[in-house]
Amino acid sequence: MGNQPERVTFDLDQYSRQVTDGPCFVCAFLAGDPDYRHHLVYEDDDSIAFLACYPTLLGYCLVAPKRHLESWVHDMEQREFLHFQGVVHRVARAIAATLPTERMYSMSLGSQQGNAHLHWHLAPLPPGVPYPPAAVPRGDGGERRFTGRRH
Repeated sequence: MGNQPERVTFDLDQYSRQVTDGPCFVCAFLAGDPDYRHHLVYEDDDSIAFLACYPTLLGYCLVAPKRHLESWVHDMEQREFLHFQGVVHRVARAIAATLPTERMYSMSLGSQQGNAHLHWHLAPLPPGVPYPPAAVPRGDGGERRFTGRRH
């Protein structure tokens, strides 16, 4: 795979410092800050979509409004939210048309303490991934077993 980027070790401590002490990553990207470069895959007047810097799946994208919003419940009117979700849907369809995708995971993550700019994660699950996984690998080389109780 000669044209693949070099793999780098994910530094969780450095990332945590950057998202809690640094500028808003979406606003910095939109402002052209070289420390917050992303590969843009979609843009319109109100929204952007770009590849995740630390993807866990091929094609993992983030979709965000250009305007700095922190809550889709409190900061968006229904019309604006539905328009934004239309963008999320179009980007997800484009990913699925490009990559073999059994299921598209979609979620909004972030908090007031870090990565506060509203953004949706789109993660395309490739076909054939076993369900349920017996264990999930951790970054330290160990694994985490699923445990819990049914409600």
